[in-house]
Amino acid sequence: MNQPATLGALAALIVGAVISFQAILAARISLADNAASTGLVMYVAGGLIAISLLALFTYNGQLTLAPLGWQRILQMLLGGLAGVIIVTGSAFAFAKVNPAAAVALIVFGQMGVALLADYLGVTGQSSTPIDWRRIAGLTLFAAAIWLLITPGKD
Repeated sequence: MNQPATLGALAALIVGAVISFQAILAARISLADNAASTGLVMYVAGGLIAISLLALFTYNGQLTLAPLGWQRILQMLLGGLAGVIIVTGSAFAFAKVNPAAAVALIVFGQMGVALLADYLGVTGQSSTPIDWRRIAGLTLFAAAIWLLITPGKD
């Protein structure tokens, strides 16, 4: 693996760990009220942190913003909506399903969307066909999820 790919893989691993941490934290916090309010308040808190960092880095000249056309604004709003769904849904899922199964199900959903994105080439990279290896990988992952969800008969 080349250096950029190694750094990308490391970043993805860290993001995966942080997503799991956030979901577990949200599930724990939601015990006091509910997943919807917990998710929304956590997302607002994250937004305040993001606004602060954006202001700091643009003020120092370390970050520039591209012009905001309607398409870009719509894409950002959809991304923000996705974030609200992710945080709120994670708080709900982790409170109902064991954490290992919840993480596996979240990653399974991500893999399905990623395979479609690879196939369509939506990230600007060349298109990758959906072949038997990718289908087999998803099938094996589905079997692993089933093992994580079903209660053991010890």
